[in-house]
Amino acid sequence: MRLPNLYTYKKLKLLIAVPLVLMAIGILLSTQIVLDTSLRGGVSIIVQTNSTLSVGTLASKISAALHVQAPEIAASPGGVQITLPINQSLANANNYLIAFYAQKANYSSYLVNATSLSIAYQQNKTPGLLQQLQQMNANVNASLQHMQTSLHEELAALQPFGVGNITNTNSSDPSVLTSAAQSAYSAASAKYQNETIAALHSILPFTSYSYQQVTPTLGQFFLSELTNTIIIAFILIFFVVFLIFRSPVPSLVVVFGAANDIIIALGAMGLFKIPLGVASVAGLLMLIGYSIDTDMLAAIRILRRGEGTPEERAYSSMRTGVTMTATAIVSFGVLFAVSVIEYVPTYYEIAGVVLFGLFGDIFTTWFGNASMILLYKKKKERI
Repeated sequence: MRLPNLYTYKKLKLLIAVPLVLMAIGILLSTQIVLDTSLRGGVSIIVQTNSTLSVGTLASKISAALHVQAPEIAASPGGVQITLPINQSLANANNYLIAFYAQKANYSSYLVNATSLSIAYQQNKTPGLLQQLQQMNANVNASLQHMQTSLHEELAALQPFGVGNITNTNSSDPSVLTSAAQSAYSAASAKYQNETIAALHSILPFTSYSYQQVTPTLGQFFLSELTNTIIIAFILIFFVVFLIFRSPVPSLVVVFGAANDIIIALGAMGLFKIPLGVASVAGLLMLIGYSIDTDMLAAIRILRRGEGTPEERAYSSMRTGVTMTATAIVSFGVLFAVSVIEYVPTYYEIAGVVLFGLFGDIFTTWFGNASMILLYKKKKERI
């Protein structure tokens, strides 16, 4: 059955209102999004179990056994997801370890400069070079002392895990200090994981599990980098589309389409409690690609093609674009179903985000973007 051409409707601005309403709803619901442990830090444990314990009972038992406050329990496809706050001793030790590596970088830089100055001084023994060499050697020694201090602070933080008694902590060899710092933190993390999994298994027998630990510092870094990546992607999209059409209007319309698809997907994530993490951000980046495909299809056919009227070209591009989007929806729908049945959290997050975004893309592109491009085309023709 051939659907009527909605672009012959005189009041195209009413069609544009549809994606704008969806945008407003998406913004409102996106405030309910929670960050997963890959971005906010903490420990995420996903177990496959047939246990019938209630969420409240399970949270209470885990809190008592692991001495943590407010563990988050969520029923997931095929099992239970348990989110614990990061162990404070490990978090403190990680901060000292980061400080250690910063001082090690300074040490290496100062040492290279000191070596260069020493060679220069051997060739030209001037008081100025000698003073610089002495200052650089002082910087080398100071950075080495800071490394030792950071190592001592890290080991003090790890005392609850019984791995703080390490020798050679006052060594003048940076490689020895680095080995001690790395091995202490790795041993403490492994011990904490083993103790946590053992305690959980005594409360909630399970057949398999996945364990992920991210420090708050690393989570903030991931979040910052992912945000920058999306911003840069939109800037590049604008300039590339501008080079194609030589006009800011189509460029802004295309950017609006991609941004609105992401907002709709974020709103769905907030509504259906899909956490925002590295996996779901990957889905959002994939969604940008799908959105640009349909937006460019509409813009190129309406503005660049010559056959038929602009309304007919818009309708033809809509039929092609909806077919493309429907194919993608079927593909990701299968992936989503498999992730639920087999319980693969990464695929579940990616497929869920892309699916909601693709449904939103149908309204954004063919109600909003195509109508905006048509209005722009008509205005140019009148001029």
